[in-house]
Amino acid sequence: MKEFIIFLPLAALYLAFKSTLFASVPMPDLPLIIVFYSAYRKTSIEGVILAFILGYMDDVMSGGVIGASSFSLIIVYMAVRLIASKVHFSTVATRAGGAAAAALLKGIMIGMVLRSVGIHISFIGSVLLIAITTGASAPAFITLLTRLVNLVTPAAFKDGAH
Repeated sequence: MKEFIIFLPLAALYLAFKSTLFASVPMPDLPLIIVFYSAYRKTSIEGVILAFILGYMDDVMSGGVIGASSFSLIIVYMAVRLIASKVHFSTVATRAGGAAAAALLKGIMIGMVLRSVGIHISFIGSVLLIAITTGASAPAFITLLTRLVNLVTPAAFKDGAH
């Protein structure tokens, strides 16, 4: 639960910059990386709630169809959680590839939702470039998230003593 204290403000700050100053630049999808990180680390209802909240924040701040990002991030969480039972995302390559694949899945899901309401997006211009930048930057962001989580985790829980 303490991870919410880190992840929500970090995502809100990122989304504020993304929707204002960097609206036309294909940036890595930090909310997706946070969901990816949460999904492969542990199974919990907190991860699904986090995915929904981050998706909703993304929809509100980007002016998109409300629910499109929430829906897609929940699907991404469930997919990564299923894959994490077979694949260990412990190397740079698996983290980068997994995050890029998750970004592609999110982009396809959002594209399908937008297409159903009559909005067409460029697959190569938006979805593919964001997936590439997300995959390339995911290992660095995941390292940062791990360090931030370790800062707020009490020492008693780190050592396994309660």
